Amino acid sequence: MMIFRSLRTKLILVMLLLLSLLATATGLATLSTMKRDSEAQARQILSVASKVLKEALNNRAQQLSSSVRILAADFGFRRAVATAEQETIESVLANHGSRINAKLMLLLDTDGSLLASSAAGIVATDIAPLFSQTLGNSTVPVADIIHLADQPYQLVLAPVNAPALIAWVGMAFPLDTPLAEQIQGVTGLDISFVGAQQQHYTLFTSTLDLAHQQSLPNLLPTLMAHTGTVQDDLEQDYISMAIPLDMQRQLWAVQHLPNQRWLSSYQEFRQQLLMIFGAALTLSLIVGILFARSITRPLNALSHFAQRIGQGFDAAAPLGGSDEVGLLSRTLTTMQQDIRQREQQLIFNTEHDTLTGCFNRAAVERLLQPWLEQRDGCLVQLNIQQFKNINDVLGFSNGDKLLQQLAQRLQHLSSAPALLARLGGDEFLLLYTDNLLLEQVQELLQPLLNGYLLQRSTINLKLTAGIYNFSCGQLNVNDALRRVDIALDNGRHTPDSVAFYQQGQDESHQRELTLIRDLPNALQSGQFYAVYQPKVDIKLKQCRSAEALIRWQHPEFGFVPPDQFIKLAEHSGNIGLISNWMLEKVISQAAIWWRESMPLQLAVNLSVSDLLNPLLADQISLLLKQHQLPAAALALEVTESAVMEDTASVIAQLQRLRSLGITLSIDDFGTGQSSLAYLKQLPVHEVKIDRAFVKDIEHNANDALIVSATTQLAHSLGLTVTAEGLENQAGLAYLVDCGCDKVQGYFFARPLKPEQFEPWLQQLPQQLAESLSIQSVK
Repeated sequence: MMIFRSLRTKLILVMLLLLSLLATATGLATLSTMKRDSEAQARQILSVASKVLKEALNNRAQQLSSSVRILAADFGFRRAVATAEQETIESVLANHGSRINAKLMLLLDTDGSLLASSAAGIVATDIAPLFSQTLGNSTVPVADIIHLADQPYQLVLAPVNAPALIAWVGMAFPLDTPLAEQIQGVTGLDISFVGAQQQHYTLFTSTLDLAHQQSLPNLLPTLMAHTGTVQDDLEQDYISMAIPLDMQRQLWAVQHLPNQRWLSSYQEFRQQLLMIFGAALTLSLIVGILFARSITRPLNALSHFAQRIGQGFDAAAPLGGSDEVGLLSRTLTTMQQDIRQREQQLIFNTEHDTLTGCFNRAAVERLLQPWLEQRDGCLVQLNIQQFKNINDVLGFSNGDKLLQQLAQRLQHLSSAPALLARLGGDEFLLLYTDNLLLEQVQELLQPLLNGYLLQRSTINLKLTAGIYNFSCGQLNVNDALRRVDIALDNGRHTPDSVAFYQQGQDESHQRELTLIRDLPNALQSGQFYAVYQPKVDIKLKQCRSAEALIRWQHPEFGFVPPDQFIKLAEHSGNIGLISNWMLEKVISQAAIWWRESMPLQLAVNLSVSDLLNPLLADQISLLLKQHQLPAAALALEVTESAVMEDTASVIAQLQRLRSLGITLSIDDFGTGQSSLAYLKQLPVHEVKIDRAFVKDIEHNANDALIVSATTQLAHSLGLTVTAEGLENQAGLAYLVDCGCDKVQGYFFARPLKPEQFEPWLQQLPQQLAESLSIQSVK
């Protein structure tokens, strides 16, 4: 039995089973071929029968043609036709028709009208399809099979010339039962003559029995749609083929071959073949079951082994021999070992940075949590200052090399960290077992700053460090990473680039995140409102303009200063929402005051992102049209820093806004770095001197000099000047002396709500009179 232990032998036995199946397929193919041959023979019989039918009809047509020529050439007949002797014509037609047993004799005028007929009920229109073939032909007979007086006829027309054409004479044989029986006797097939007009079928005669004659009309549409093609629907007792007999396809001959003539021998052979193949298949099935059992047992064991491998378990391989099953078992064992190695590699890759080999953020989140729960320690997060510039100048590949060199130095620090990870980009995290002091951090950073070799050049680094000393059990990984990141962010703004996390900074950070989250909804829910600080014209002694300022009353934090949430909105990309809200709010308020005969010009501050928005001018124009407000009612204030961001784009935007008729102002003038250089290029109307030069002007001669020089410069360029931050009477005197046009500050009014503005305007003249009179006295 050793031979049966070989998997190859077992496969051979399986192949025997497959051969048995192949034999079955061969038998089926043989039956199919035999059936096709039998069907082909049947088609051949029908094809020959159709040729016999056509030949019989051709012979009859020749007989008719010959007889009708003789009649047309008869002198007495031609004279009778020429002299219209009706009795002679009818007598001659009857005599000639009886000679060849023609059932129908006709005489037609040259225009097709019927002159004489041996059968009643025939009219000229019945013969029109055949007569139309005589047009242009006066010498040759024409023949066709047509439907006349509820009977199909094979009709031949011949011209009667004396010597010119004087008439057409015709003879016809009916397609009747004797003809059908004659064709059946020659071919051995049944035949039916059928008429078809507009989906209406008429059975003229048939050699079929009555039952099959009744079922024949249902088959006619299919038979006539496939002219000359055998239709072998085995549900019928006959296979049939339809042949058109006339050019109009209104008369048909359908020949029928009984199925039993060719089907009986096929069925007998099929029965025998099925019995032989059935016995062979049964034997093959028994053999296959016996040998499949010996194959499936070891394969099932191997399948279970492979399933355990797939589930991640360490399983023992089933015992294997020297055959192919044993080879497969050893292969699966090797695969199990390879999978373990790949899993270890995947685990390593998921928790290590591919560039530096350090742990990554995922590893930090897994490894740091137990440490936070059980021990004190210190987290140090490092960041390379201006790393983007290094990538831009030296290329990303050199930037990667720099990160690798830094990682190597971190791994070999004299004070080795308990955990070293690259969090992403140029940020590294170090975990120490003890809290660190500032001196220890500076000592730690010292060997990391100098001597990096890139492209044969030595690069020195500036590092920013954030430090968080923690106590065990206080927080989770996310909180710890957030706090050390806050410290790192603060370190960017310290002189030595090092910052420790201070208690409460996390709450401040959370507060900022909450404000960023709540800002879009707050704009819709009424938490924001606008106030208006007057801009008093000290030359004209009146107030015709104000600056719109936004305020936020948060339901949880109370009043939020604008400098806090404006900066957060700029960093989070939400500043556009605030600007759109302010424009809508201020323009609608201006429209109300203008309708109430308070034509105030209201100013709105715009950010850099607003000025870089290509649709800004169109949006403002649309708002002004919606509120039916002139452009002179709106002023827009931009800072010098906004202009410096993208000078060309901002100037183009300002020119578009100025073309609408909107007043433009430079806000916080004097705090930028290129004020004078760009002032002459900006299409603005007004300069607002920053409050830093105004609030202490009465005590600082330099401030007074700067305000005076700036005012003279602006006036020389055709610009008006507004001084911000006026807080006392003494400052007002200096601003008047400097020649400022307008002042803005707490001295005249704090920012007012809309309902407070009109009462303030009413008392302004008295305040101006008192303030300016005091100055004139001085």
